[in-house]
Amino acid sequence: MAHEIKDNEIAIVISPINYDDESDWDGDIDVGLVISSDNEIPKEIMRGVIGIATMMSAFLDVAADNPEIYDIVERHRDYLIDLEEQKEEKPVVSKEGNVYTLSKWTKTKGNA
Repeated sequence: MAHEIKDNEIAIVISPINYDDESDWDGDIDVGLVISSDNEIPKEIMRGVIGIATMMSAFLDVAADNPEIYDIVERHRDYLIDLEEQKEEKPVVSKEGNVYTLSKWTKTKGNA
């Protein structure tokens, strides 16, 4: 599946390395950045975004030497995935007479 980098996009490209046809992989990856050649991002902003992308890449090296950091980030990732799954569930509102029943995902904007 190909993805075309749009103007003003920066992509982190991750490729597995050191694996064989039998699905034996030691976990090593190659990380690169792809930046649109037609971007109009100001240089200061580009430096900041590249800084963020390289920090994300550097995390892997730090986590390899500090498993407790990896565990913290893994738990947070799982939490974020759970939040996304909850957003996908549709809010449920039912009405019986003048009583409304809301699900935990129903947005009430502070009024319920």
